[in-house]
Amino acid sequence: MSFIQIVVLALVQGITEFLPISSSGHLILGSWLFNWPDQGIVFDTAVHVGTLTAVVVYFRREWIQLIMGVSANQLVEIDDSGDTIRARTLAMLIVVGSLPLAIGGLLMKDSIEANFRTPESVGWLLIGTAGALLLGELLSRKVRVLSSLKLPDAVLIGLAQVMAVFPGISRSGVTIVAGMAVGMTRSSAARFSMLLATPAIAGAGLLVAIDALSGNESVDWGAAVLGAVISAVTAFLVIAGFMKLLRNGSLKPFIVYCAVAGVAVLIARAAGV
Repeated sequence: MSFIQIVVLALVQGITEFLPISSSGHLILGSWLFNWPDQGIVFDTAVHVGTLTAVVVYFRREWIQLIMGVSANQLVEIDDSGDTIRARTLAMLIVVGSLPLAIGGLLMKDSIEANFRTPESVGWLLIGTAGALLLGELLSRKVRVLSSLKLPDAVLIGLAQVMAVFPGISRSGVTIVAGMAVGMTRSSAARFSMLLATPAIAGAGLLVAIDALSGNESVDWGAAVLGAVISAVTAFLVIAGFMKLLRNGSLKPFIVYCAVAGVAVLIARAAGV
C-alpha cells in the first residue's frame, strides 16, 4: 500500500463509518475508482479498531455508567437533556439490538463476499439507503426519547441493522431510520445507533482479525497503525459533528448524497468505467 492509499482509505473509513452513507460501500468504490490493489484484511482490521476506539471514547460516559451500574441497576444518563434509563434495561436493549446482526452476519458473510462486493451492487444499494432515509424523514413522528425504548423496538432496530451486511447499505442509516420508525427523535435514534455500533464494529473487526490470523498475508504494521490512528481521529470528529447536526438538522443532505453517488456509479459502470 502506498502512503496515499493508506491515508485515503483510513479517512474514508473514519468519515463514513458513522454517517448514514455506508463505509463498506465507500471502501469498495475507493479501490475501484483508483484501481488500487486490495488493502488486505489486516488493514481492514486496523481501521475498524480505529473507529471502534473513537465511538467508545466519545460515549465513554455512557459506557462507564452502564458497566459500573449494571450490578445495582443504577440510572444511566443518556444525554445532556437529562434523559435517564436503568443500566440493566439499556444493557438488554443493546444486547437484543445486536443479536440479529451477530447471527445474520455469520450466516450471510460468505454469500455477501461472493456476490455483493461490486461497484454496481454498491450503486444500487446506495440508492436503497437514500430511499430508506427519505422514508424515515417523511413518516417518523420524532417524539420518543431513548429511555422510552422497549424490547420489541430494539428487536426491530436490530433486524434493520442486519441489512448493513450488504456493502452500500449504511448501518447507522438503517438503524436511525428504524429508530425513527418507532417514533424516536433523530438525535435519540442516532444515539442508540451509536451505542449499537460498539458491539457491531467489534464483532466485524473480530471476524476480520480471525481471517487475518488464519491466512498467510504479510503484515505491514506501519500501515496498520497509521490507518488506525487516522480513522480514530477522523471518526471521533465525525461523530461529534453528526450528533450536533441531528439535534436541529435533518437527514436530507445524506439522502441527496447517497442518491447522487449511487446513480453516478451506475452511469459510470454503464459507460465502461
